[in-house]
Amino acid sequence: LGHLDALLRGLVLGKLGKAGHKATLEEARRRFKEHVEGKHILSADLRSPVYVTVLKHGDSSTLDTMLKLHKQADMQEEKNRIERVLGAISQPELIQKVLTFALSEEVRPQDTVSVIGGVAGGSRQGRKSAWKFLRDNWEELYNRYQGGFLISRLIKV
Repeated sequence: LGHLDALLRGLVLGKLGKAGHKATLEEARRRFKEHVEGKHILSADLRSPVYVTVLKHGDSSTLDTMLKLHKQADMQEEKNRIERVLGAISQPELIQKVLTFALSEEVRPQDTVSVIGGVAGGSRQGRKSAWKFLRDNWEELYNRYQGGFLISRLIKV
């Protein structure tokens, strides 16, 4: 039950945070700040819901902090966790920044699909932006994946 409780807690907090529940948002911002400052590291089960909450209601500074955390992460698991949630950002210009990041040297080629997929699943605006990005960068993406399973996964997301 401990593992199940942790999963349920993360799921509920993530939904409340995305919806903008005031107390959840305030607590997520507080915990995120302490995590970034190294005062109190977030447990693994709370990172994704906290990251999604602060990004969904965040600004360019929030995104920059997440990208900095990504760069500093020493474990690939944490890099992947961050890559999957970046699409929660709301503003169109920041969505574009995330999509550009997806093709950067900072993201392993096999993980680019997760970043673009996260944007596509993050919001209606994200889906439109991801589709345009896919079309605009089709040649590079197709060449990168050589028509393999990742290109079909990218199209599905």
